[in-house]
Amino acid sequence: MSVNLSAKAALTLSIATLSLLTGCEKPVLQAMGSTPMPVYHEPRWSGEKNKPFNVNIEAFGAPYGQGVNVDKVHSIGGTFSLQYRLMDLFFVQGSFAGDWGTARFSCIEDPCSDKYDRWRNTSDGKDDYSFWALQEQVLAGVDFAFSVVQVGFGGGAQFSQSRGDYEDKRDYLKSTGLADAKDGKNEIYPMMGVWLAFNLGKDAQYGILKQESRIVYSENLKGGSSSIMDLSYYHPSGFHGGLSVSTQQTLMPHIGKSFSF
Repeated sequence: MSVNLSAKAALTLSIATLSLLTGCEKPVLQAMGSTPMPVYHEPRWSGEKNKPFNVNIEAFGAPYGQGVNVDKVHSIGGTFSLQYRLMDLFFVQGSFAGDWGTARFSCIEDPCSDKYDRWRNTSDGKDDYSFWALQEQVLAGVDFAFSVVQVGFGGGAQFSQSRGDYEDKRDYLKSTGLADAKDGKNEIYPMMGVWLAFNLGKDAQYGILKQESRIVYSENLKGGSSSIMDLSYYHPSGFHGGLSVSTQQTLMPHIGKSFSF
């Protein structure tokens, strides 16, 4: 009798262990506004172009991206930012961004549970869901210029509001136990940014090439953070453009215009 009970207990334990290994883990889903907004620090200019106030207007989009367990991300949006320099060393920047798009649920970064995978294979799970997000950001910091090299860093906060069919479906998947989602539709994230720029030619007569990274932090995000990295070219006329890579929307080309006064 005891042998049979031991065998049954071992079998039950094996089945439970196999179940844990093969399909009980829930994929993590994040709000579409959880990535740092695609707005960047205006580099320094020499001579008459070095003005204390800078206004930047930018357009961006994700033609075909993927994020934290979402794929087929298509989006378009715009940003507006105002930057003020103090004593040609310190700066403060206030920014606003908004974007709209569609995305499809997946399990790119986490293994699919059996239930979630079955839902994804239904017509509901194969749909593209619309979303929109508004973001506001305040950043303060310092930057330095050494000959043709510029380097700087800053810190601040980002506020985000995420809405749309994607967010409603994310709530549904969480409430039914099919997926996990810790961050909300309205969030405040502490953030930081660092950048490195190079003047092209004497006094940047051929423009400025800049690499920048920004990160927001929260225990509710997968891995505790979300980031965006950007490589941009700034022309002396004020036009600029580049390519960003973000946690939630992958590749995002952008183009814009700066006005200094």
